[in-house]
Amino acid sequence: MDKYFIITVDTEGDNLWKPVIRPNGMREITVKNAAYIERFQKICEKYHFVPVYLVNYEMAQAEPFAGMAKEWAKDGKCEIGMHMHAWNTPPIFELKYKRGCNNPYASEYPRKILWEKMKVLNNLLCEQFDCTPTSHRGGRWYIDTWYLKALKKLGYMVDCSVTPGISWKTNIGYESYGRDYSKYPNKVYYMDERCLTKEKTSGILEVPPTIMDYSLREKIKMVAKDPLSYKEILARKMWLRPNGNNIQDMLKIVTYYEKSDCDYMEFMIHSSELMHGGSPTFATRESIEKLYVHLELLFEKIEESYKGISLTDYAKKK
Repeated sequence: MDKYFIITVDTEGDNLWKPVIRPNGMREITVKNAAYIERFQKICEKYHFVPVYLVNYEMAQAEPFAGMAKEWAKDGKCEIGMHMHAWNTPPIFELKYKRGCNNPYASEYPRKILWEKMKVLNNLLCEQFDCTPTSHRGGRWYIDTWYLKALKKLGYMVDCSVTPGISWKTNIGYESYGRDYSKYPNKVYYMDERCLTKEKTSGILEVPPTIMDYSLREKIKMVAKDPLSYKEILARKMWLRPNGNNIQDMLKIVTYYEKSDCDYMEFMIHSSELMHGGSPTFATRESIEKLYVHLELLFEKIEESYKGISLTDYAKKK
C-alpha cells in the first residue's frame, strides 16, 4: 500500500493568536511572515513534498509570498487552498468590541455576508495564483453543515478543518464557542449535511490532520481548567505539528503510522510560525533554527516510507 504525506500550512497574517477586535476597532494585521515562507518551501522540495498553502485574505496579496507561490503552484511544487478568516475578508461586517471576546468564528456572521466573503476570497485566490482552489481549512478550525454546502457550490473537493478527538467548545469567538470534534473519526471520510457519510456523492472529502492521544507514552497529569486555553487544548494530544519541543512525539507518530493501515499522515503549521516573533510558539531566531533542525529530522524520517502529495491530488485517489 502506498502511503502519502500531506503538508498543510495555514497561510495567514502575523500573530493572529491576539484578538483582532479592539475597543477602537479592528487592529492592523501585518504580513511580515510572507518573507519567511520560501525557506520552508525549499525544505519541502528537498524531501519531495508538496506543501498545501491554505491562504487567507491578507496573505493572498502579501509579497514576496504571493508572487513566488504563483510560480510554485504553476510548477506543481505546491497547492493553493482557502483558509478564510471572516473578520477581515470583504465585505467587512463590523462586530463591535465586547469585553472578553476573541477572534470571531465564521458562524457569527450573517450567512448572506459570509457567502459573499467566501466568493470574494475564492475569486481572489483564482486571480492572484492563477489557479482554481479546491482544498480548504476553516479559520479557527471551524466548519459546519451550511459552510460545507457553500464550499461545494464553489467547487471545493476536500476539507481539513476537523480535529478528531478535540473539542473547541471552551474557546470563545466573538460571543459563541467553537466546534466539538471529540467524537469525530481519525480517518478520511466524505461529509454531507449530517457532517459524516460514506457516500462519495456528498462531494467534500474530510482529511483530518494527524492527531493522536498519549497512548504512546505516559500521560501527562494536567489540572482541568474551564475554559481551557488554546495551548492547553493542544497539549492534551500528540499532533504532527511542531512546537519546538515535540520532535520525539512526532517521530513516534510516524513510527506508529508506518505500521498502521492508514494511508496518509497530515502535518500542519502556520506560516507565521516560520518567522521569529510571528507566533507565541517561536518567539526568537534561535527557536526558528531549532524548528528547522526538527523539520529536517522529521521529513528525512517520513521520506523513507511516504510520498509527498497535495490535498486535492490525495482526494482524487479516493
